[in-house]
Amino acid sequence: MGKVAIARAVLAAEAAKRTLDHVQLRLIAELDDPHELALLLRIPLGAARRKLDQAAALDRLPVVAGLLRDGRVDLDRFEVVRKRTENLDAEQARAVDAGLTGAAEWTTQELKAETDRLVCLVDPEGAQRRHVRAVKRSSQVSYRSMPDGMALLTAYLDAVPARAIFDQITADAESLDDDRSWGEKQADVFIDRMLGSGRPVTVHTDLTISAKTLIGLTAEPGYISGVGPVEAATAREIAAQGDWRKVLVDEVGMPVGVGRKRYRPPEALKEFVRVRDRVCQAPGCMRPAARCEIDHARGFASGGVTEACNLGPFCEVHHYVKTIGLYRFTRELDGTRHWTTPLGFVYTTRPKPIAEPDPP
Repeated sequence: MGKVAIARAVLAAEAAKRTLDHVQLRLIAELDDPHELALLLRIPLGAARRKLDQAAALDRLPVVAGLLRDGRVDLDRFEVVRKRTENLDAEQARAVDAGLTGAAEWTTQELKAETDRLVCLVDPEGAQRRHVRAVKRSSQVSYRSMPDGMALLTAYLDAVPARAIFDQITADAESLDDDRSWGEKQADVFIDRMLGSGRPVTVHTDLTISAKTLIGLTAEPGYISGVGPVEAATAREIAAQGDWRKVLVDEVGMPVGVGRKRYRPPEALKEFVRVRDRVCQAPGCMRPAARCEIDHARGFASGGVTEACNLGPFCEVHHYVKTIGLYRFTRELDGTRHWTTPLGFVYTTRPKPIAEPDPP
């Protein structure tokens, strides 16, 4: 097959994929539970909610939805229009959509610019109100761990100061005359700008590391809450800078805890559960245990005991859907967890040791 034929085949495959995206969204529109969808597709809860929002927008944006159905625009470009019109009423959104008949010929950036222009034309006074509201409601800084000891720190800000910050970082990086890469210069400038003011650091790093790793007998990685595993050298370096806390483990590397007979577990028991489980107990949820609520697997009113074997961390969302009975959670004595959805699917997860067990 020649390159021209290959290129045509690529276009045909892309068009088919886009059409299938439309078919999938039409099916998803019949569902109403993002938690069920997230587990079904093995995607994050936020991604499941976005798919439901996209499905709901098919009828709201008939022109762009039709281009998606015909394989002429991809899902990313459909999402551009959906996101930029989500704060308009239905009539205004359709007015913007009607002006996007040429979207198939535009790049994503061109589509963004044209959609923004149409939004301002359709509702000029509302644009400023939405901006002020968005600054109050949506401004945030988020953190996501990445491979190789890296992380993605994202700031969602008012565009004007965001650009000023970016320009300042760029200017500072351009003034550096050394052999660091451009990206490394930008990153170093950012770190210096944020942490070089001399103000005291008010956050702490919660690290779990085995005694053998700590003294250099093994290369078992440590674990940082909210980050995940880190290589032994980094774990030792961090451990050397902080206070230590002893955690006893059994023969397979699992922490050993104590039980309680009252409903509310004491702080020491809650801290033990956070160290043991690390993240929310719902399958696929990686919310750090420190930001979760400690709750019973079997309800206290139903005879569940306030012991480590019956406790686990749940983020606010999963704690809520479990408490109202929408999802059922059970935990076996060995820590194996079962999460049952409203449609009857059962997802099983097993605990991970915080230390490598000794050889037999």
